[in-house]
Amino acid sequence: MTPKLQRALIAAAMLLVLAVLQVTIVPLISIGGVIPSFLLIGAVFVSLREGQMTGMLAAFPAGLLADAYLSALVGITPLGLTFAAFAAGFFHDEEKAQLLIRSPRAVLIVFLSALLFHLIYVFAYFQSLSIDLGSIVLKHILGASLYTMVVSAVPVLILSRRISGLKV
Repeated sequence: MTPKLQRALIAAAMLLVLAVLQVTIVPLISIGGVIPSFLLIGAVFVSLREGQMTGMLAAFPAGLLADAYLSALVGITPLGLTFAAFAAGFFHDEEKAQLLIRSPRAVLIVFLSALLFHLIYVFAYFQSLSIDLGSIVLKHILGASLYTMVVSAVPVLILSRRISGLKV
């Protein structure tokens, strides 16, 4: 087994574990109905480390697994995760991948990817409902993206401490 294939399989396994955590643990830490997306954080980190294609190939089945459990509309989460992983993959740099996932820029990339993911998710899911658009944007797009960004700072801090020896 080649090292690249081995890393891709590890990334896919990590996202499947995050999918299980997404459906079991994340609803317990919701704030006002807004939840962070562990799957999105994992997909962005995989894309930043391994590239667009690996990120997309790992994000899609993890999103399907989460949708199979959580959603009445199967396909919205994998679609959003795939687009978010694709967008995050534009920031992938083979030589600087280890530095990028340990830097504050990774948190910003998670936020931008979360905005894209939540835009796709909310407008695909709520398009047939007659709900106030302003509250949807503030709560489900901006709120969820900010919450996901804050949660993504935790693995960045852990990675920066573990790898570089910083005391955080």
